[in-house]
Amino acid sequence: MALIQENSLFTNASQLSPDQQRLLGKTLIVAPHQDDESLGCGGTIYLLNQLKIPVHVVFVSDGSMSHPNSKKYPTDKLISLREKESIEALRILGVSPEHITFLQLKDGQLPTPQAFNFDLAVHAMGGVLYKFKPETIILPWQRDPHPDHRATWQIVDRAIMNTGTPIRRLEYFVWLWERASQDDLPTADDGKIWEVDIEKGRECKKKAIRAYLSQTTSLIDDDPEGFILSAEVQAHFDTNVEFFLEMKS
Repeated sequence: MALIQENSLFTNASQLSPDQQRLLGKTLIVAPHQDDESLGCGGTIYLLNQLKIPVHVVFVSDGSMSHPNSKKYPTDKLISLREKESIEALRILGVSPEHITFLQLKDGQLPTPQAFNFDLAVHAMGGVLYKFKPETIILPWQRDPHPDHRATWQIVDRAIMNTGTPIRRLEYFVWLWERASQDDLPTADDGKIWEVDIEKGRECKKKAIRAYLSQTTSLIDDDPEGFILSAEVQAHFDTNVEFFLEMKS
């Protein structure tokens, strides 16, 4: 966390005002896992919906590796649970189920450009772009320490390239707060940091995060290796601001 607090790009971030938020137009939110959207940009999703800006959310992975050893929640049941949680979280933020897409790629194995199935993932993402036709895409930070987040960025980047149409991109931060090394942090050469005041949506964001019972509570209690968002991790996202990086064109 100290690396972020000491980073001048964040302390000197520019405000993305409501008038500027309106200019984002149709916005596609891309989440590697079910909960990343609420953690990284839940307040912004809420604000965009309040501004009546069309929002669509696409989940890339199936979320099946958060508790891989659970007997109570084998793979299919866990996937179903995480999708239901995400639908509830997004309902809280103002997104209806018809504006949610689940690609259901294997959690923990999202392909990078070297993988044999990378083009298939890009094709699936391209189908979402073709159908929704976003003006802006909000996606994970390209050097997020989590490999699925980096792979998601690469999939989206290639899919955008394949459209041949420029699409504005804002990148949100999730694991930068907990796991970042110095090399993971954005620099002035990467682009501009925007700050969004989410005070009006802060409580809804907190409720959306809490809707992920499988990730924030001991609901799944039979997998000692299971993942859980600790109170300390959740505290990083309980603020009145969200940050985004806009790449240099």
